Amino acid sequence: MLTDQELLSRLVSIDTTSELSNRPIIDFICDYLDRPGLTVRRFESGLDKENLVVHSGSLDGSGEGLTLSGHVDCVPVGTGWSADPHELHERDGRLFARGACDMKGFDALAVNAMARASESPGAKPLALVLTCDEELGSLGAASLVEQWPADLVLPRSTIIGEPTMLEVVRMHKGHLKFTIRLTGASGHSGTPTSGINAVELAGTALHVIRGLVGEFENKRTDTSPIFDSVPHPVLAVVGIDGGAAWNIIPESAEIRCGLRVMPDQDVTALLDEIRGALSSELPDGRWSLEVYNDNPPMCTEADTSVNRLACEAVGQSKSIGVSYCSDGGHLSRLGLESVLWGPGSIAQAHQPDEYIAVEQFLKGSELLADAIHIQCGSGGRS
Repeated sequence: MLTDQELLSRLVSIDTTSELSNRPIIDFICDYLDRPGLTVRRFESGLDKENLVVHSGSLDGSGEGLTLSGHVDCVPVGTGWSADPHELHERDGRLFARGACDMKGFDALAVNAMARASESPGAKPLALVLTCDEELGSLGAASLVEQWPADLVLPRSTIIGEPTMLEVVRMHKGHLKFTIRLTGASGHSGTPTSGINAVELAGTALHVIRGLVGEFENKRTDTSPIFDSVPHPVLAVVGIDGGAAWNIIPESAEIRCGLRVMPDQDVTALLDEIRGALSSELPDGRWSLEVYNDNPPMCTEADTSVNRLACEAVGQSKSIGVSYCSDGGHLSRLGLESVLWGPGSIAQAHQPDEYIAVEQFLKGSELLADAIHIQCGSGGRS
């Protein structure tokens, strides 16, 4: 057994930027958890990547026990680091490395919890779900849901260890990504009537989107009170491309958008609203809207076992919703009831000199051990 911090050091030393294969870290974890009493299942997810599920005991269909869930991919390192981002550094009560906070800190705690479960199995199963490509829109979780054997039932109560400063989050918005493609006709820019300018069409589309942004800001749903700072769906333009040369009328352009929907909203209805607004301003046959990725919202009821468990552990009475996503929306299709509950602050995610506070790391370990003991009958603090 490695200590939690030693294991975290090993995990961050493996570069798991989303564009790379994650097999090296999956191989390492599988080797580490090659222990009596644990069942290891690997699932291909395309592009030389895998998802991993490990469990103790038998998945007998009762849904009892506890599932721990994390992702192993990280965003690119970027610039601005004061030390090697793939080497764990401790200073001023903080552990620095890419992924230390989001979310290899929790992954290390969860993997070690599984290792301890092999030594002291509980009356009810403990499961670990580690996914790829969460940072790209939970592509790994979506793949795992499609591949998971129908006759196996994971423990329903699920802790997703996204960094929440150990506050319990039972809802998050969905994030649908789509592209608006504009089609014109090329021509010489010195003779404007010789073509149809797709960039100008994009300007019209941007004007439509800008109007919808304001309308969406005024929408409210039953879950809005849980989302304190942004209690409405969010429509955002995140990229635009078009044009090939100074002297050619652009024949194509595209606008990339993100739509973050409330947990109790119908994303299809909102897309229909967007399509309707575009069709009223753009000429037929000159535009299309294509969905790139749909990461669904998570909406766990307040009275579920896992929400009560986590809230009681930290003395929390308030329900919290967040505007970022997790694998929780997809995992709900397996019947899992999830809360986000992990050490570290989301404010540190994706930043240079990313860190997790040692105090949070240690507290997360204690709380996780207690939760496993309550739900599975073993795994208390060592």
